[in-house]
Amino acid sequence: MARAWITDRWVKDATVPLPDGTTTKISPTSAQLRAIKTLPDHFRTAKFGKGSRWTAGWYEPDGTQRQRLFARRSDAEAFTASLEDDIRSDRYIDPTAREQTFTGIAEAWLASKNRIKDSTWRRYRRELDNYVLPKWGTVAVGSITRPQVDAWVQQLRTGTAPHHFDQHERTKTPRQPVNMAPAYLQHVVRITFGGALRYALTERIIGRNPLELVELPRDEGDLEHDLPQLSYPDIETLAEAALERTSRPTDHALLRLLAYSGPRIGEATALKIRDLDTTNNRARIHRTWTVDREGHRKLGPVKTWEKRWLPILPSLMTDLVALTTGRDPDDFIFTTVRGAAVDSTNWYNRVWRTIRVDAGLATSMSVHDLRHVAATNAIAAGADVKLVQQMLGHKDATETLNTYAHLWPDRVAEVIAAVEQRRADALAAAQTLAA
Repeated sequence: MARAWITDRWVKDATVPLPDGTTTKISPTSAQLRAIKTLPDHFRTAKFGKGSRWTAGWYEPDGTQRQRLFARRSDAEAFTASLEDDIRSDRYIDPTAREQTFTGIAEAWLASKNRIKDSTWRRYRRELDNYVLPKWGTVAVGSITRPQVDAWVQQLRTGTAPHHFDQHERTKTPRQPVNMAPAYLQHVVRITFGGALRYALTERIIGRNPLELVELPRDEGDLEHDLPQLSYPDIETLAEAALERTSRPTDHALLRLLAYSGPRIGEATALKIRDLDTTNNRARIHRTWTVDREGHRKLGPVKTWEKRWLPILPSLMTDLVALTTGRDPDDFIFTTVRGAAVDSTNWYNRVWRTIRVDAGLATSMSVHDLRHVAATNAIAAGADVKLVQQMLGHKDATETLNTYAHLWPDRVAEVIAAVEQRRADALAAAQTLAA
């Protein structure tokens, strides 16, 4: 049985009588077919001159019969030849599947992400709605090409890409796109847009991934500034400014914990009193504040490699003990006046943003930059790569080295001097033996 075939929708064989009373079928001649507009009526089908002339038919691997129309026979022949080759080599992809819109594929991909955190789901949802779907939503997924993706990447870099932003609820002002940083562009294109394309490839909706060879810009870092740094007096000045601003020891202690131990603020504000190991000056990090798919705040686990014991300065542990004495072990360490866990966004607006102005320090730093402050001060104090990795909860030492390698002392001179000394000792020993 043929796997694929071509039929002419306009032309048929004619049945004609013979002298002996029987009938026979005759086909139009080549000349008649070339002059298709003057084809005799008895060779014309009921569909003559209506729609595309050629039908490519085929059987799918499961036996389902399909067909597709073409205006030219050469196009139908090329299609069926490719189709038969794909069927024989088990590369068959339903030609109609690739005509699905990107929106349909993206929604199916997002619905399949059952193991990710809700906060990650929200990021995918936001990037799809803001940048990906405005560009590709109505496009047939099988028609996307690498040059089209390359052009989109350039638009994202210059802030001219199609976009959709919800109007800010409070200010009612429309948000405008800006030149997209390489790290964020990598996530929008490679992770979110690419995730939907990889889903389509895996489900055999498309036969190739147009993103595969696309080159994305690299993040060259800040060429003008080094990592954020604060001296110990600077940290204490900011902590005192927090206490003066709010009159709450909680804010004073939280700032010192962020700047000296380096947890993420969601991890710090999720600490409970029972997580403190006062004997060994440590705190157990194994939960963090995150959001659900509707954006509501909730507690969630940290990633496996982020579970760790956080080192705490003895002087800071003294403050934490004073802050928590007499309270229930299941209480959060850092709480608001009403007893709820401190919210990171609220703390940024209420404390961090204001004390930077009050103290005249860290005026361009984010709360997250205090992790860098903790790491740089620990390295200057002699912490090795493994200790900094564990303190910050990095997956492996590579991540730590990529960020902080230049801060560890350069031992080149020390190594060269040691090699020179060993060389001299070896030569002296050899001369002694020769004598």
